[in-house]
Amino acid sequence: MNALRVLVCVALIGLAGCAGSGEKIPIAIPGTFTGAAAPAPGGPRIAVVPFEDKRGDQRYLGRRAHFLGGESYFDVPSGAVSNAVAQALVDYLTRQGWRASVARAPGADGADVTIHGTITELSVNATGGFLHTDLAAKNNVMFQIANHSDDSTVRERVSGSATDQVFWFDPEDAQALVTDLLESNFRKFLGDVRIDGRAIRLR
Repeated sequence: MNALRVLVCVALIGLAGCAGSGEKIPIAIPGTFTGAAAPAPGGPRIAVVPFEDKRGDQRYLGRRAHFLGGESYFDVPSGAVSNAVAQALVDYLTRQGWRASVARAPGADGADVTIHGTITELSVNATGGFLHTDLAAKNNVMFQIANHSDDSTVRERVSGSATDQVFWFDPEDAQALVTDLLESNFRKFLGDVRIDGRAIRLR
């Protein structure tokens, strides 16, 4: 009985300590993608330009609702989701053996292909409950691929969502959920396209 009381007290103290409001919680994008590094890159030179952020609420990446009241906010440290997601795509493509880099503008750096993206959804939210926190993330991106060798354009949309529940919330839980979701959507994107000489086509 005494052990149970101690456990309950510790839990309540922990919950009370997590009930602060207004805190900004940094979520790094890109995170660390899983899997081994790819072989030496080859194929067309790909320039990824900063994405267009068309989310309904561009102020934050999401919110954390505390069990005992109040809200905290998930935020990208760089402050620019458009740049962060473009860099995340470059990191992922590079690990898959593609010759990708971030460029300031279409056609820069003598690239064979330019990829531009429009983000309509990217969020992670956490809702605290008694001895648990529910997390949910969403992502929706429209990719536009410009092949400079023949001036053709390819468009592809990918979307996805992910959830998790943890006993004791840590910002790394939200970080991991966002990273896994982006990786999943980038994997879908690569599954829908193929390299054709110096261009990228739909499968």
